[in-house]
Amino acid sequence: MILKYGRSVAAFGMMVLALCASPVFASNDAIKELLKVLRDNGTISEQAYSVLKNSVDADAERTHAEMEKTTDQKLAKIVQADGKKQWAEKIKLKGDLRLRRQYEKVDDADNADDPSRTRYRYRLRLGAVGEVNDDVKVGLGFASGSDDPTSTNETLDDTFSTKDVRLDYAYAQWQPVDYAKVVAGKFKRKAYLWAPTDLIWDGDINPEGLSVHLHTDNAAGTSYANAGIWILDEESGSKDDPFMKYIQLGHKFKIDNIYANVAGALYRFDDVEGEPLLDNIRDTNTVNADGNYQYDYDSLGLSAELGMQDVFMSGKVFAVFGDYIKNSDSEEDKGYALGFKFGDKKVSNRHQWQFKYVYADLEQDAFLDNFPDSDRFGGETAIKGSEFIFNYGLHKNVVFGIDYYDTERDAPDAAPFASNDDDQQKVLQTDVVFKF
Repeated sequence: MILKYGRSVAAFGMMVLALCASPVFASNDAIKELLKVLRDNGTISEQAYSVLKNSVDADAERTHAEMEKTTDQKLAKIVQADGKKQWAEKIKLKGDLRLRRQYEKVDDADNADDPSRTRYRYRLRLGAVGEVNDDVKVGLGFASGSDDPTSTNETLDDTFSTKDVRLDYAYAQWQPVDYAKVVAGKFKRKAYLWAPTDLIWDGDINPEGLSVHLHTDNAAGTSYANAGIWILDEESGSKDDPFMKYIQLGHKFKIDNIYANVAGALYRFDDVEGEPLLDNIRDTNTVNADGNYQYDYDSLGLSAELGMQDVFMSGKVFAVFGDYIKNSDSEEDKGYALGFKFGDKKVSNRHQWQFKYVYADLEQDAFLDNFPDSDRFGGETAIKGSEFIFNYGLHKNVVFGIDYYDTERDAPDAAPFASNDDDQQKVLQTDVVFKF
């Protein structure tokens, strides 16, 4: 009897140890089988069997509940992490910071003592593109600068004053098929109007309105079409708001190590001729006796680039390019830019480099003076001159650049240039650009 009782206690102790040591409820089934064997051979009593079996069942329920709780918690964390990953995959950020030293000297025919000027400046841009669904994207960007659409520079001045950051673009783009896309809002121009130089389109300009891009691949390369309606202003006191319409047809091809892009564009301006001057003008277009625009600026534009790779140096590209613009409504009505570039096609990594030269000649009324390159004689028309550009990769996404303009006034002997047709301007910009 004592032996049987001792055996029961030993068995009970063994069961307790087994219960405490059991890591998962799957082992509880084996314990219940062992209890049944001990009961059947008389090692433990029926009462002891019932008590121990109930303990095993209770432990299994607790273990199962704990596992379910742990699993739910882990699942929630996985879902949360997956949600964050999906959101991060849908949003793409991109930006750059440019630090600049700018020296400029204007030789004014009316002022022989016109001083030179040195400014230290920066440009900061940050943008994001989010995927709404498989067909629709939304873009949003901010940049330093003022309300001048041709410049995002800020000058270091005013005793550590805080600087402006403004909305640079905000658009929605719909691409239902691979060969067509539509954009509306304030958007980046280059995907919807190609130009190899900044003769009439400063690189900082992001137009407002609606544009369409179509392209098709064929045996000769890729043909494309761009078109759009861009809003220039909104006048509360008039129903005739000025806007611009354009269409551009072009073709790109590549044969072995030779590539080319050729395009023609038609521009039409509505409610500009005879109307008040637009914002952000340079005061170089011709005005009538009322101070309004003398001419319309309906124009024909031609653009081309021809390049060859691995010609003079392995891995380098040599290309010639040009832009031409012709206004059909005035005498000072033409503009052109011709240039070449040699080096890497794009400078983004260490030791990559590129040299570029551009000669530009833009007559007084060849195009509206709101839009040309703001660094070339302040963005004015009635100018001609050269530009030399050299970029060198200091590190990955760190680029050192030198940009030199030598420009002179090329204007008729008429207002507003009657007394300053001999002006000259020299600008030297030294940059370090950090891309991220």
